[in-house]
Amino acid sequence: MFAQAIRSASHFTFPYVGLRRRECGQVYSTIGAFVILNPAGWAITSAHVVNEILAVQREADEGVGSAPPGDHGVCVDHAEIWVLPGFEATRPRLTQAVVRPIADIAAIKLEPFDGSTVAEYPVLRDCTRHPISQGTSVCRLGYPFHDIKAGWDDDRTEFSLPTGAFPIPSFALDGIVSRFHRVSGEDGNPGATFIATSTPGLRGQSGGPLLDANGRVCGLQSHTTHLDLGFDAQFSAGDEVVSERQFLNVGAATHVDEVRAVLEEAQVEYSVR
Repeated sequence: MFAQAIRSASHFTFPYVGLRRRECGQVYSTIGAFVILNPAGWAITSAHVVNEILAVQREADEGVGSAPPGDHGVCVDHAEIWVLPGFEATRPRLTQAVVRPIADIAAIKLEPFDGSTVAEYPVLRDCTRHPISQGTSVCRLGYPFHDIKAGWDDDRTEFSLPTGAFPIPSFALDGIVSRFHRVSGEDGNPGATFIATSTPGLRGQSGGPLLDANGRVCGLQSHTTHLDLGFDAQFSAGDEVVSERQFLNVGAATHVDEVRAVLEEAQVEYSVR
């Protein structure tokens, strides 16, 4: 059902990789996703992806020794890799961002960017003409189950990546729209609507598209909620009987109407149908 939609989305969905080095010497990476929208280099991703970048930038600016006594977790070096076509040579960077945290959505501009390197740009679903209904089949695309074991080169004072770190394989996961979840705003600010899906979102899919069968973007993967099923399951572990609470893991995607609202605010061109 989603084969053509995924082929289409592979042209405009890309991985984001964050490289981090902490004051204690720990080096690690994070992986997310983003959707490139137009030839001007505007894209969409989850707000929490952008906010994490801004947070580590602030930590790095404060520098070594800024952590409380006994805390060695401050990020002292960071790098962002937006894995667009030809990224090794162009090294695109985030130059603008319009962020709406309550909806977990961010419109970002990446530069430099050559629009001719993207074969196809996305179409956002027009919910005034084609409402997203409960039970609609959807599919999310992102980059889970992949780990980049980055290192640190003391001589060159930069991150090092293992051979074969790229390309990062994408992973698709389908489900249905289970319900719509409304988050209330505070102090008179507007809330936000999320699409709950019958399957969970996976780490590495944040910021990736939620697609309908025609390949239109219905939303962006945000997070996973764990719904209490109201009972415990018991099992034996040796001579001990263990009881564990049971939960249903449900995906949550930022509704496409929230995406469009941020794009309108940022005056970003996009396609809708």
